[in-house]
Amino acid sequence: MTDHLTDLIRQHATSQPVPELDLDGVIRSGRRAGRRRAVVRRSVATLAIGAVAGTAVAVGSGGGGGAPSLQVESSISASDAALVSDAYRTGGAFSRGDTVWFSDPDYSVDLGTDVQTLFYTADGVVAAVSDDAAGDAPRGWVYVGTDGTVRRLDLPPKVVPGADAAADRLAYVTKAGSGYEVHVVEASSGEELAVVPFDGGYSWAGWTVPPIGLTGDYVVVGTNDAQKVIDWRTGRAVAEVPGEQLPSTGGGRALGGDHGSTAYQLGDARRLRSTADLTVGSGDARWASNELSPDGRFVQTTTTFVSTDEDGTRTVVDGVDGNEVRNPVVHVTDLDTGRRITLPGDGSTYGWTPDGRLVKVEGSKVTTCDASTGACTTRTVPDGPGKIRVAGTYLGS
Repeated sequence: MTDHLTDLIRQHATSQPVPELDLDGVIRSGRRAGRRRAVVRRSVATLAIGAVAGTAVAVGSGGGGGAPSLQVESSISASDAALVSDAYRTGGAFSRGDTVWFSDPDYSVDLGTDVQTLFYTADGVVAAVSDDAAGDAPRGWVYVGTDGTVRRLDLPPKVVPGADAAADRLAYVTKAGSGYEVHVVEASSGEELAVVPFDGGYSWAGWTVPPIGLTGDYVVVGTNDAQKVIDWRTGRAVAEVPGEQLPSTGGGRALGGDHGSTAYQLGDARRLRSTADLTVGSGDARWASNELSPDGRFVQTTTTFVSTDEDGTRTVVDGVDGNEVRNPVVHVTDLDTGRRITLPGDGSTYGWTPDGRLVKVEGSKVTTCDASTGACTTRTVPDGPGKIRVAGTYLGS
């Protein structure tokens, strides 16, 4: 049963342009219930591109390593900037091919190179881009602001950053001798705000460095046995959140415990609200996935995921026995009130907007749903080849 589950999750993970996880280790760990400071400030090499609406701006590769070249064209005018920022908070960001949209199909930025994945920050997205849609070519990183500005970021090509949807920041981890370093970067400028060294065992997934989340003053690093919480401003390790898992952070909170079923307030040892009852069972008898919204207000719980055959046929399967599920649902819990709603969907249906609305894609239609009431609205983006990707997930959308 576990082998079947692992194979199906790996099938989804390997179809996305991010480093592959050791999912056997993830499943095993999911079933089990420092103080060094070095903060520096320096300017990271970046290149800003302010494309006039409707005008293409060609930009060389820059940055070395065969990073892709950019041919930037934006539909966003200076007078649109405030409207686009508001639309982005409630409608999120998504991409297809070389185009990034901020909620409304009229608010677009074309980069001239394939967008592989997006991460939310306060007023723009951090995008991994490549000249190869499959992700085999050298990857580059850019910041795309809601004002249409595009800026290169000098990040390592294979990192998977953590980003804060409420702040102009991202973080990533690198190897440093026998330990690691956390790098915190101002997304819009590329300025490196802090480098924090830390030690910690890490062996549970297939990446060369542990995964990271970022919210406010804290980074959450997925080390062995627990997630290490570090105040990046002081460099101090301040807490540990139980559980080996991909960090799920937002609004000063992080998920931990069995299946990520408990929300913790960072900087405060008290537990908030357990969502364990949403796993539709108890203990190892039930697999579930819990995910925190970027603003930290809601938890989405699913017990299904999608198996895709070689011919592209999608089948929704149960997370434990692998049997097909005909009418899957997801559960969404308000962490402050305990209110819970149920929506139709499976383990890959919904992503998030920066302000905690659910978002899903069906063909060329993008739908956002209020996480408190379940009320939904739909808009249509222009037809085109390729799949629409929603920002804010490790494995795409």
